[in-house]
Amino acid sequence: MAGALQPDTLTYKYTVFDFAFHPTADIIATGLITGHINCHDGAGLFTVSKDGAIGALDVNTGDVLIKKPDAHDHPINAIKLLTETILATGDDSGTIKLWDVRTGSETMQYSDHDDFISDLDFDADSKTMVASSGQGTISIYDIRKPNMLAMSANQDDELLSICIVKDRRKVVVGSQEGVLNIYSWGDWGDCTDRFIGHPNSIDTICKIDEDTVATGSSDGIIRIIDILPNKFQGIVGEHEDFPIECIKLSHDKTYLASCSHDDTVRFWDVRHLTSDRDEMEDDSQEAQETNEDKDSDDDQGPSGDMDVDSDDSDDSDAPKKTSRRPKKQAPAANNPGFFDDL
Repeated sequence: MAGALQPDTLTYKYTVFDFAFHPTADIIATGLITGHINCHDGAGLFTVSKDGAIGALDVNTGDVLIKKPDAHDHPINAIKLLTETILATGDDSGTIKLWDVRTGSETMQYSDHDDFISDLDFDADSKTMVASSGQGTISIYDIRKPNMLAMSANQDDELLSICIVKDRRKVVVGSQEGVLNIYSWGDWGDCTDRFIGHPNSIDTICKIDEDTVATGSSDGIIRIIDILPNKFQGIVGEHEDFPIECIKLSHDKTYLASCSHDDTVRFWDVRHLTSDRDEMEDDSQEAQETNEDKDSDDDQGPSGDMDVDSDDSDDSDAPKKTSRRPKKQAPAANNPGFFDDL
């Protein structure tokens, strides 16, 4: 998509609940509330559904390659391709399962939550998966081991989205109350910082780079947030008053796409975000090299390596809602090496 005109808005007759970018090509697949999948190219596609089934489709022919009708006992609410061979799914009862995509067999099951799994993220280097849930906790798993590594304290708020940032030093979690809870890696007991300011629930998070995320809220607005130091950069797009269901970054980091209850997928040019960051890093590196030339004995590391937590923004008196967020219907999924950002 680099250098191309901004894609036109995709409009459907029904609500789009999820979509995925191709990891190397300008291709997008969308999954609708009706169970229909739209895609114009590619080799294959994983799907999950409200009846707890997992399937694999040949996108070119529409043929069903794999069908596991009883993969989960409850509707599947979250899906993430962790590696080329391992798929993770989370359902409305709080169960997470890992699947070997080569054989279609279940390799691991975790039943540590008692409410819906809202989102999943994965760090490939440490083989660690993090999950957010409607019960107000996040859980941490080494996917090579059968037992959960840790679970956070209950935030008394539904946690709806999760994202690993800061080169695996932080995990950012969006909540029903509109608070971004920030956890330090390895210190899972409670969040170490909170970013308050979203007036509505943070239903989806997308990492722009290690220091910046985009948030999609139920007020229909997509915001850009700097993480530690926490700062609101601005609004990149909106779907009027319709809740944002999903946001994702294209493979070349040119466009951020979003889907909403207005039955559209829209594209937002975010090249300025990554280009500005690159320029800042280049200037910082140049200044550091200059300082090192002036004083060869100066062994101080770059300021970018500092990791500052601030609990001052923690508003423990913030009111808590008691209403539950309706569970999302199961998103469309992806296949190994095809839509591996889902």
